[in-house]
Amino acid sequence: MIIVTGHAIARPDTEAKVEHLAVEHVLRSRAEPGCVSHEVSRDVLQPLRFVFVERWGDMATLQAHFRLEASRKFAHAIAGLCDASPQMAIYQADAIHTGG
Repeated sequence: MIIVTGHAIARPDTEAKVEHLAVEHVLRSRAEPGCVSHEVSRDVLQPLRFVFVERWGDMATLQAHFRLEASRKFAHAIAGLCDASPQMAIYQADAIHTGG
């Protein structure tokens, strides 16, 4: 499984637009093949910080997601609405099953 974490910090004047774009992106991504889950939330200590957590079945499906025009447009739009560059990290992980 591939796990993607990231965040974008909106400016006060772009907060509503970032939220709108983030929700559109999450809903669109959830419908893509290989998307296990895709969420956006806000940092309760820093409300302008939008936090993304995604799980993808494999790297090929994540790369296909990145190649979509809609994904590229989203990344470009979000970057333009934040003072600092959005951050992203990608991990390959295996589930650990604990008893029960």
